[in-house]
Amino acid sequence: MRITESEIELIKKTFKDNEQLLKLLRKIFLPELDPTAPLGENIDLWLSVPVKQLPHEDAVIQIMARNELINHIEMQLMVLDNLANTEAKSLAEIQENMRKDSAK
Repeated sequence: MRITESEIELIKKTFKDNEQLLKLLRKIFLPELDPTAPLGENIDLWLSVPVKQLPHEDAVIQIMARNELINHIEMQLMVLDNLANTEAKSLAEIQENMRKDSAK
């Protein structure tokens, strides 16, 4: 895996049972419109792409890229959550689970 054991430990220390922090990161990376924000203080970064001025094919590419970026960020936040809340198993526990699975 591209993440080292020491990095996994850092993720666990930072994100384990800390859904509030993950929600904050989501809010920062994927801002949504706030209907209670004063006029002029609410910016939807996704709507700032001038797709109306682009040829149809380019506009479709921009929208698809936006969707892919959103999906990627959501998936990476879920990865952080999963890594933070997954308990490490010893070699003996893994071998025991494999033995039990093979006996089925």
